[in-house]
Amino acid sequence: MKKKAPAFLVLLMVVVLILTSCSSSTSGTGQNQPQQQAQQPPAQGSGPVDVSKSESSVVKVIEASNPANIPAAAKNRPDTLIVGTTAPSGKFNPIYADSVYDSYVTELVFDGLLMNDEKGNPIPNVAESWDISEDGKTYTFHLKKGIKFTNGQELTAKDVEFTYTAIADPNYDGPRMDSVMDLVGYDEYHNDKEGKVPKLEGIKVIDDYTISFTLKDVKASALTSDFGYGIMCKDYYNFEKGNIQKLKDLFLKPMGSGAYVFKDYKAGQEIDFEANPNYWKGAPKIKNLIMKVTNADTVIQELTTGGVDVDIVAARPENIKMLQDAGFINIIYYPSNSYGYIGWNLRLDKFKDKRVRQALMYGLNRQGFIDAYYKGYGQVCNAPVSLVSWAYTDDINKYPYDPDKANQLLDEAGWVKGSDGFRYKDGEKFVIHWMTYTGSKYVDTLIPIVKDNWGKLGIEVVPELMEFSTLSTKVYDEQNFEMYNMAWSLSIDPDPSGIFSISQDVKGGFNSVGWRNDESEKLIEQGLRETDQQKRKEIYQQWIKLANEELPYLFLSYSDDAYGISSRVKGLKISPYEDWTYYIYQAELVNP
Repeated sequence: MKKKAPAFLVLLMVVVLILTSCSSSTSGTGQNQPQQQAQQPPAQGSGPVDVSKSESSVVKVIEASNPANIPAAAKNRPDTLIVGTTAPSGKFNPIYADSVYDSYVTELVFDGLLMNDEKGNPIPNVAESWDISEDGKTYTFHLKKGIKFTNGQELTAKDVEFTYTAIADPNYDGPRMDSVMDLVGYDEYHNDKEGKVPKLEGIKVIDDYTISFTLKDVKASALTSDFGYGIMCKDYYNFEKGNIQKLKDLFLKPMGSGAYVFKDYKAGQEIDFEANPNYWKGAPKIKNLIMKVTNADTVIQELTTGGVDVDIVAARPENIKMLQDAGFINIIYYPSNSYGYIGWNLRLDKFKDKRVRQALMYGLNRQGFIDAYYKGYGQVCNAPVSLVSWAYTDDINKYPYDPDKANQLLDEAGWVKGSDGFRYKDGEKFVIHWMTYTGSKYVDTLIPIVKDNWGKLGIEVVPELMEFSTLSTKVYDEQNFEMYNMAWSLSIDPDPSGIFSISQDVKGGFNSVGWRNDESEKLIEQGLRETDQQKRKEIYQQWIKLANEELPYLFLSYSDDAYGISSRVKGLKISPYEDWTYYIYQAELVNP
């Protein structure tokens, strides 16, 4: 299911760019995914009308006023769809993809056991049905027969076993550990460096089309968080236990059973695909698909000139007007399942004291930033959960802009202003090196506000801009940063373990900030073991209040997602819990 938050909530990042390609849906894995920020709900303009083919009441559409006004650039590629995207990092593997953009690639190329519908409910995919044991610990999946990888081999239970066993490998260093850590025998298999434990006990291949997963304990989020990852072909990706480098060597040669076949990758430019004519759900109607890299400075021009057919835009009034003026662009928008945030490295002394983190929250005019950037189409975020989640609560500290409170907290934490106006503690000047990404009007708007607001508190802020893929590497793979900003594309379930559990505080994991809190771990565990949704809600709302108090992040913003879609594109379904990749095989190009 989607790649955005854990179990029912697919995580996503929501706010940042006018730019291109973020999505609030979760992509094919049911897990959280980092991204730059997305955009806003469009201004009403001439008035949106709901013409979406989706059954979702939250998806709204502003129809194109002159659908036939297709630019020649688009007309001249009758068999090619171009979708705008932020540059991926090139980790084109379903168990290693660590951003929404890399996951778009894996969703096109691979299929998972399950998908989710527009409401976030699990639905069949490679697995046509499943059973859950009476004790709630064993999941048995019955695979559809006749699904083939694009190399001609049939997808069977051995490939499913291989995929999930790879995540448990002693040398696995990707972000999906939480999908296998609760399996019976995980510790024994994962900690075995000498090859004495050849099998993962909790995974059993019953026959070619039946496989079971047995957990050590009940995991309420399992269906929506763990069983959507793309299935890898064992014969193609096969490696000896411990030699997982072979998977990395094939990052740029992905091969699966999905709707599209990977053809070429030009880093920082585009990714090319060709329709899989033997796709088990039916051959895609669009022969060629290109994911083209766009950014905040180019996305509107690319859409209005026909350089791209589909892209995310910041739903600010001026952007919506430009898309409407083009005449041929349909605009869809919906509440995003995501939030934007600033992350700080809690391993550093300057951020360890929560009074400092709270001071930085009080000392940043977040509402002023929201007003300046979203112009009425965004809200301040105060907790790491989406507004569309059933676990959301508003009964938390709102951290209104209060410089006096911020100064008081910094004084209490021992950061004292010197004669030069800057704060010092034990001889160290309070300087924050802030890593952020290029090509984002969200960032361009945020930087001067942060520097001004925190500068008045006596803190020097030094922005360091880089490509998003580089930032992602520094944050997740290297944990080499002081502060950064991103957004989360959330999974469907509000289980926060995929981002904030201590187990994710490893290089390659999503707890890049290094938040380690015993009470958080306790509540996360309780939430995973409780299957009654009302009781789970109470647990997660306790956790939300804890996170709001401890501030592992500086929470920034909520927004809507808005897509510009050329009128020549029909049948493309997108919603808060469904990425554009989900039903791409049904989409077609027409001549309005």
